[in-house]
Amino acid sequence: MAAGGNFAVQPYMFEPESDPEQEEVTEEVVVCRLRQDVSEWCTCGNCTAMPTSPENLCCREIPKVLRRLNQLQNPPSCMADHPGFEPVCLNVFSLQKALNIYRADYGPLRLRGREHRYRYLAYRSFVSWCWGFLGRRLRVPLPSCVVRRIRIEYPDAEGIYVGFRPALD
Repeated sequence: MAAGGNFAVQPYMFEPESDPEQEEVTEEVVVCRLRQDVSEWCTCGNCTAMPTSPENLCCREIPKVLRRLNQLQNPPSCMADHPGFEPVCLNVFSLQKALNIYRADYGPLRLRGREHRYRYLAYRSFVSWCWGFLGRRLRVPLPSCVVRRIRIEYPDAEGIYVGFRPALD
């Protein structure tokens, strides 16, 4: 307290403290993964090499995903094998519900074809399930194994996928 009973504001005193669960994998670790074999960084056994650095992540190294996995008494080795993954992220009826919510919030979803629409909604459902609401300009790269599983379920007819794109400022 300052003289006279006034509260003295200290620099950074209202800034949130760091949360170890919020910390993500450092960029320099991910950059070298483009040159590594998947077996060198994947610990779940279901990842596949992705074309960009941020996408080469295993589900077992993302704290928010690992926390969802560890909510089970006997967690599977991979998030794609979690018993909640199919009903939350792959089930057509869940994705149709997600589409209705999306339309109510943002208007029509303008994506080419059913598979593309469901793939996009599956990614959004996974993010919502593990991270909750992120906000308009916040994006997170998804684990390679999860992206792979969603792409198997809802493939692009021409094999063209966009991949992770950071938000534009």
